[in-house]
Amino acid sequence: PKAKRDHHVFSFHDCKPESLEKKNNIRVIESIQQQLILGESLLEYLYPDLKIDVSSDACPSCSTTLEEDDIITGWRCFELRDHSTQCPKCFSRFVPRFSVSSSSPSFEGSQGRNTPLYCEYLSPWVVRYLANNAIDREEKGLDAILDKEWRRGGLNATLWWNMCAHFIRFRLPLTLLLQGSFPNCLVTPSPEHVDS
Repeated sequence: PKAKRDHHVFSFHDCKPESLEKKNNIRVIESIQQQLILGESLLEYLYPDLKIDVSSDACPSCSTTLEEDDIITGWRCFELRDHSTQCPKCFSRFVPRFSVSSSSPSFEGSQGRNTPLYCEYLSPWVVRYLANNAIDREEKGLDAILDKEWRRGGLNATLWWNMCAHFIRFRLPLTLLLQGSFPNCLVTPSPEHVDS
């Protein structure tokens, strides 16, 4: 099935600041475009009715609802341990959150099955830092975090769904993240076939 490519599936709204609008204009070659469509289709297959809503968090100080670009603009560049963003209206710092929901019977939300999963929305620098730590910490390294069981609950789920949100935003193929969900290799070579 062809992936749905509008904001209703992933809840990514149109950008406002010119510097962030570039994500909509990222041009990719045909083979990458095929991987993007494949990855989004496989994600939708695993998580039917998937909705990743990154544009509905409100500032706890002034109650302003922040769009995705507001959250991104408030991140501190290159800060590996700072999970906060800055509200563009009142300038207070807080930890932004996003929600993930799916009708899949195996999807586990924050309050159990059939509920949304609420995750901290982490900057790419924090995601990279946490992913590197997770790979180093796990005995099987990258293969461990690609395993579908690894992404269930807690920090692992937050990290995995942040990677998905960033991959979708910046038009990176999701097939690597989905590698452990299918018996066949989605990426060649797969991580287990690469010599150390």
